[in-house]
Amino acid sequence: MPEINVTPLGAGQDVGRSCILVSIGGKNIMLDCGMHMGYNDDRRFPDFSYITQNGRLTDFLDCVIISHFHLDHCGALPYMSEMVGYDGPIYMTHPTKAICPILLEDFRKITVDKKGETNFFTSQMIKDSQELCILLETFWERMNLKAPIYFSTGLTEKANHYYKLFITWTNQKIRKTFVQRNMFEFKHIKAFDRSYADNPGPMVVFATPGMLHAGQSLQIFKKWAGNEKNMVIMPGYCVQGTIGHKILNGQRKLEMEGRATLDVKLQVEYMSFSAHADAKGIMHLKLVSSEQALKELGLNEHQLRFTCRVQLQDPHSDPDTLHRIYTHLKSVLKGYTIQHLPDGTVMVESIVIKVSSSAEDTNAKVLLLSWSYQVKHRHCPCSGVLILTI
Repeated sequence: MPEINVTPLGAGQDVGRSCILVSIGGKNIMLDCGMHMGYNDDRRFPDFSYITQNGRLTDFLDCVIISHFHLDHCGALPYMSEMVGYDGPIYMTHPTKAICPILLEDFRKITVDKKGETNFFTSQMIKDSQELCILLETFWERMNLKAPIYFSTGLTEKANHYYKLFITWTNQKIRKTFVQRNMFEFKHIKAFDRSYADNPGPMVVFATPGMLHAGQSLQIFKKWAGNEKNMVIMPGYCVQGTIGHKILNGQRKLEMEGRATLDVKLQVEYMSFSAHADAKGIMHLKLVSSEQALKELGLNEHQLRFTCRVQLQDPHSDPDTLHRIYTHLKSVLKGYTIQHLPDGTVMVESIVIKVSSSAEDTNAKVLLLSWSYQVKHRHCPCSGVLILTI
């Protein structure tokens, strides 16, 4: 087995500017290229000097793989391109466990000012947002509270739409409530508009990013910080240098952009609601197969299937057309299990093919092909272009 060398170019013993160099079998791969939220100087970028002593980064790296769209995981990509000349391939991991290519041009469109703020990336704790919304919605209902609750629009709002659609995929406790109502049809929680920050009376607002270093959360904080009746609850860890870190450590006078001073009079509370495991949680992690995990959690596996339609002209009946397709596939797909089933379908491994005629034109046939996500990534014979001559 070839030797694997792992070199942290950023993060390491600190949180932020995630950037790890992995060398294996003569290949050099960079995992993440993030920036630090708490620094305004060169310390916010990874230390590229280790790998740029002998020329351009493109000549050294084989590729860059980004874990997800957070500033601390990919915010330094534009700078890497400009400062050390990297224009090689960039990939991003996807929730479906695939690795998707992305263009560096997409990142060059980001507008980042001298403070490292961006109008493109925000820390979106989608899962936590939904859990917090459910907790507050339930409490508001039970206590008959009338104060409005708002959450920042964006990915959280879009995610809530899919939670409503796929509520049967949630845990058992949430599914049971669906008999009476959809738990994600919130009565007390609505999308936030920045003009609401000036409304009189009490309100609760979920806003990102969670470290108060930029974006809507910082704008609301600056507006509300001067009133001792207000409160900010920090839901997770804040890196050193961010406003979140400063107020959690008791700082009451903050130097803002342009050397303006902000007096913090509101109450500051910390309530750990992080999506990341702590040290104890990491120590108790264990690797199990997907089958074992489903069994231990008492969950059923959901299979995602894809379907496409192929149109062709054929004067024969539907059964004859299907039989001709079956014969053709048997002749060209050697080594695959191909079956002509009594229910009027043809199966290639677990790929299903059906034939139907158009009501207006019986010669116009429609082929329905259905395959699972797992089959698609086993290099199945139907994952490419289907060419039929009948």
